[in-house]
Amino acid sequence: MIHIACCSNEKLAPMFGVVVTSVGINVTSDDVMMYLLHNGLKRSTVKRLQKIADRYNVGLKFLEIDLEILKDCPVDEKIHYGNIMMYARLLLSSMLPNLDKVIYLDCDLVVCKDLQSLWETVVNDVAVAMAPDLWYQDKETLGRLGINNDYLNSGVMVMNLDYWRKHDVQNRLLSYIVDKGNELIYNDQDALNVILQDERRQLQVKYNVTPYHYHKNLEYYPAKLREEIQKSILDPVIFHYLGPVKPWSLGCYLPGKQLFKKYQKTSGWWHFTIQKHVFKWIIYTLFPNIKKKAWENKTYIEGWEELFRIIPKSEFDNKLIRQKL
Repeated sequence: MIHIACCSNEKLAPMFGVVVTSVGINVTSDDVMMYLLHNGLKRSTVKRLQKIADRYNVGLKFLEIDLEILKDCPVDEKIHYGNIMMYARLLLSSMLPNLDKVIYLDCDLVVCKDLQSLWETVVNDVAVAMAPDLWYQDKETLGRLGINNDYLNSGVMVMNLDYWRKHDVQNRLLSYIVDKGNELIYNDQDALNVILQDERRQLQVKYNVTPYHYHKNLEYYPAKLREEIQKSILDPVIFHYLGPVKPWSLGCYLPGKQLFKKYQKTSGWWHFTIQKHVFKWIIYTLFPNIKKKAWENKTYIEGWEELFRIIPKSEFDNKLIRQKL
């Protein structure tokens, strides 16, 4: 059985519904169990998410966390990742006491292929496996944290929960976060990179492909990873919408947006709460060429708008048919 955990509040629940849909369609294992850590969901939301999971025969358990344990951790609601739930993933070893291993996924991503290879990642002797966060390999980030190896992204992780419990990883991370306070920028992710810098394994880029990987100029990324990036962006296992602009944001113009919308529509959860950029919407509506020009300056690789635009309808229909048999 493949075990997958996510964390969400009420606002992010529709996005979690998309994650469940993408898992249900692409993960071929007959036994998939998902766990949602949350800080209080409406009853109607729980029923709707359960209905999506049942459609694909995906097991789903809801686990409400006690926020008291996180009361001393710094938050900043003004930034897109700054709410208290960013720390929930650090509680998985205690919230899932009967599991030795779990895949953790953020809610701003879609699973594009089977996760069996990811699940089989060997983490017997380490706490976690994560893919490199290619946008933050600069000397400033590494120097700020005092680490000597690659900075990794916590949006996709294979976690050795048994190791976490034996080595008191949860308390070590939370203590570091409380001690550093507002000195940290990417709070939980910074802590994971510092505390576990000698207790981790690095995943391949294909397990955490982001819009940033589609830039024409790869000189900002480590030379040793450039060939791997070029292969991964054409065949990602997981597409992660990293950053403040999301595919459900008003005016979004990102690689992978069409991919997200396919799964969003299939989930049945079509109406999302979008970021309210009213002024941007008015300008882009009146002057569409301004929008095109603004995003041309992002210098994505040629043809990026067509990538992932078409997912054969049969992929969805065949999976649905199999689940009904």
